Amino acid sequence: MLEFINNLFNQLDPLTAYIVLGLSAFVENTVPPIPGDTVTVLGAYLISLGKLKFWGVYLSTTMGSVLGFFFMYLLGVWFGRSILNSRLGKKIFNEGQIEKTEIWFGKYGYWIIAANRFLSGTRSVISLFTGFFHLKWYLVLGLAFLSAAVWNGLLISAGYMVGENWELIANILSQYNKIVIALTLGIIIYFIVRRQRAKSVQKK
Repeated sequence: MLEFINNLFNQLDPLTAYIVLGLSAFVENTVPPIPGDTVTVLGAYLISLGKLKFWGVYLSTTMGSVLGFFFMYLLGVWFGRSILNSRLGKKIFNEGQIEKTEIWFGKYGYWIIAANRFLSGTRSVISLFTGFFHLKWYLVLGLAFLSAAVWNGLLISAGYMVGENWELIANILSQYNKIVIALTLGIIIYFIVRRQRAKSVQKK
């Protein structure tokens, strides 16, 4: 996969490469399996070769990330309540849980948005939930930009420094993503188990 992406970029002119970088960052926020961060690191490698410019890679990937996050936020705003009120939504959340989650997101949601780029694999879920609970759009947009700007700056700097060994950063990212997803699943399982125990105690 990495070799295919590398070969593809070697055949693109700079403008098309910037567009592809931006699109990959956008899609990565809407379809998590897309390796948007890996493509960003490859863009950094192409900077080291002189094929692309730093600001072209940085701006295209950052704007793609922000627009992808905000697109999912808007989907959450437009369809969130209908999803939560659907049969599947009611099976997952009851009214009390929705209210508690909405209060929790009101308190901590903006901090989560600020950290979203560092939470690989959960970005699209975070953006959807910020839309579900109608967090203020201008803060969502601003914090999403801040998060993407910092994360992409770190990625591009790392990719530029390692040069032709850019796949090393990609492999580190892969391991990092696995750890983040495992921790996220662990937290979810913990709360599910705690909820079930609380229910069994109430029945007694």
